[in-house]
Amino acid sequence: MSNQIITVQINQIAAVLGLNDVDPMELKHTLINSVFKGANDTQLQTLLILANQYKLNPFTKEIYAFPSKGSIVPVVGVDGWNRIINSNENLDGIQFEEYDDRCTCIIYRKDRAHPTKVTEFLSECLMNTEPWKKYPKRMLRHKALIQCARVAFGFAGIYDQDEAERIDGGSPSVVDVTPTLPEGYEAFENDHLGNMRAVAMQGTAALSEAFRLLPTGKCKTHFWTTHATSFKECAQRADAQPQGETYEHVAAE
Repeated sequence: MSNQIITVQINQIAAVLGLNDVDPMELKHTLINSVFKGANDTQLQTLLILANQYKLNPFTKEIYAFPSKGSIVPVVGVDGWNRIINSNENLDGIQFEEYDDRCTCIIYRKDRAHPTKVTEFLSECLMNTEPWKKYPKRMLRHKALIQCARVAFGFAGIYDQDEAERIDGGSPSVVDVTPTLPEGYEAFENDHLGNMRAVAMQGTAALSEAFRLLPTGKCKTHFWTTHATSFKECAQRADAQPQGETYEHVAAE
């Protein structure tokens, strides 16, 4: 029964890719020896069903197998995520709000009155891999897009490579971003902490503008990671305060 299901799934993929003349068994062996390397028949069946369900091309690594603790995790590459998101007929636009320490993805659906909004934080996502070291903002944008898409469209059973590595036991491990202070951080904090506390008492809008004007760099990222929670709480309290009425003083004649 398993072989029959695999043959059906392989034929479906072959039809989509224009490989109707290729022998299904030959295509199966090609997949097992390349992008689905190490998969047994049961795991191959799962990978093929997901590839067909989401219309992903395994040969361009839109979906591939990631070995994890003696099993296989179905991983969808960035191009694969872009394909399944943009192929959804209800998609009505995507926006990003990017900062040094976080990235927010906003997905609009045609059939919903309100968008789905998800924020991912660099301190929680950063990993000790070459892509994260070289392109941290791009990688964080990918993470925000994937998590927002899961909420907006209910995608399940597929992962990105970071998640697969965490499932495999956290290797490569998540980077500890707290112990080492960036060079010059103490002076940076001394220069800006008092002012930012005062600005936070003026509300969220003032805090956001003051953050934007801070000198960019690693010191700014660490500064915000350390103090953002207290700044935001103070700003939110200021926003909640009722605004007093203004009276014009008229001198007595």
